[in-house]
Amino acid sequence: DRARPEQRSLAVVRRAPTHLDRPHHVHMFPQIFPIVARFAAQRGIALRIDRQTVLNADDLPSDLRSTQGFSSEFYGEEITEACFLRILDASAHRGEASLEVMCHPAFVDNIIRQSAYCYPRLTELEVLTSASLKAAIAERGYRPGSFLDI
Repeated sequence: DRARPEQRSLAVVRRAPTHLDRPHHVHMFPQIFPIVARFAAQRGIALRIDRQTVLNADDLPSDLRSTQGFSSEFYGEEITEACFLRILDASAHRGEASLEVMCHPAFVDNIIRQSAYCYPRLTELEVLTSASLKAAIAERGYRPGSFLDI
């Protein structure tokens, strides 16, 4: 039953998903990406797409919702305001109307502490909530949003 996973998800989080993605981007593996893209389009759910890694990204369902750009560069040692702004500037240079910057900010708790990517999440949180970054984003004409906005 196709609806079963969705029903379980709704029972746990009590709201419909804003978008689909999988850890380590396994949903973009060429063998399954077309299936995932069709599923997302049929359900009207946005899909995370890294168009640099997806072959035939121009061959997507016409009603598939996604951002025009995607960046996974804001990660690891590159967690700075300057890095974030370089990502925005590169997206603007490509003429993208929307951009997802993948990030994982969090407060550290007992669950997060078990992650190999634990303390950089605090740095991400600090950078992403800084007043100077918010001002620089606004100066560039960007408006932060979510997958519900596309």
